[in-house]
Amino acid sequence: MISWVRLRIALATLVLQFTFGVVFAWGALVPYVQAEGWPAPVIGAVFSATPLGYGSATVIGGWMADRLPARRLCWLAFGLLVIGFSVAFVAPAPLTMVIFYAFLALGLGGGIAITGSLAAAVHAFPRLRGSAGGVLTGVYALGAVVQLPVIGRLAASLGWVGALRVAGGALVLVSLLVLLGMPPLPGGDRANGPPVRMAELARRPRLGMAILAVACLSPFGTYAFVNAGVFAHSAGLGRVAVVALVAVAMGNATGRMGAGVLADRLGVDPILLCLGGCEVISGLLFAVGGEAGAAWLVLGCLGAGLGLGGAAGVMARAGADAAPDAPHSGFGLMFGGYAFGALLGPLAGPELELGRAPVPWLVLAALGLVAVGLAAMRRIAVGSPSPPRQGY
Repeated sequence: MISWVRLRIALATLVLQFTFGVVFAWGALVPYVQAEGWPAPVIGAVFSATPLGYGSATVIGGWMADRLPARRLCWLAFGLLVIGFSVAFVAPAPLTMVIFYAFLALGLGGGIAITGSLAAAVHAFPRLRGSAGGVLTGVYALGAVVQLPVIGRLAASLGWVGALRVAGGALVLVSLLVLLGMPPLPGGDRANGPPVRMAELARRPRLGMAILAVACLSPFGTYAFVNAGVFAHSAGLGRVAVVALVAVAMGNATGRMGAGVLADRLGVDPILLCLGGCEVISGLLFAVGGEAGAAWLVLGCLGAGLGLGGAAGVMARAGADAAPDAPHSGFGLMFGGYAFGALLGPLAGPELELGRAPVPWLVLAALGLVAVGLAAMRRIAVGSPSPPRQGY
């Protein structure tokens, strides 16, 4: 494959992932919809509807990516994005933002986009599956670093609806241009092969334990995304509240890229072991952060982001190692488990709050120990996979 074709594939998939990263911008718009009288449960529903749709779509998208051309999936994701944005931006209201913006466009569309983008990237770089998955999900996470402040500034002058229309329209236009330049790609490896049942894949020990591991790693990070700033204020460290949120976002993006690249070189299990340990240490830093000072709190936020992002970055390699006969289906199942854990964090964390005590942080971080145990079981009881640099 000539380098120009690879470049077109890489550009299209990276831009598409960055476009769907606009999901993180909702955090900058919450004060504006609150001022319009939106109730807190509705605002939270806009947050929650995306991982609900995303997790469902990655399972379906992974199955499709093993059978259909990757470019077709990318166009399907783009179509869902355009339909959802069109309805939500023409008639912005709580119901349309939850159903069309969050669930349809960014949830279902985003889940199909990541599976299609990964399939296309692996076709271009077959020996770098983990790196491809890490970079793609990392670019998606950069939305929290790049798009959130930009849309926040636009909202100050255009209002929240105007900001979304301008930013969303620009992202859709750029995505259209790069997708038009994406070359045709063949169908997946199982396009003409016998079907592999998703339930049978999930029962494979290496894949099942990996799904549980990433599901345990994601709640702590998503809880930190929502509550790190609030915790900083309650601990008397309001001056670093914004820095704490940025630390979570930077850790998330860095963890995704780093874990994907390292998984290609070291394998999956050592990365899962490190991520679980990182989350446990981060939970302890939150426990002492209020008393020991701002630096410990920011380090805890960085660790929470690294655990969340690393779990996402390792999934492309883990899915292929555990299901080499259906690698995209394995990836989709893993992302489904990851999304379930990501949804659980902000919902379960508040139920554990006891005054100012850092109980939610300690409990959710302790799930990292479960991930460590699962990674050790994968390595000891099930055995090591084929060499990590092998392509599929």
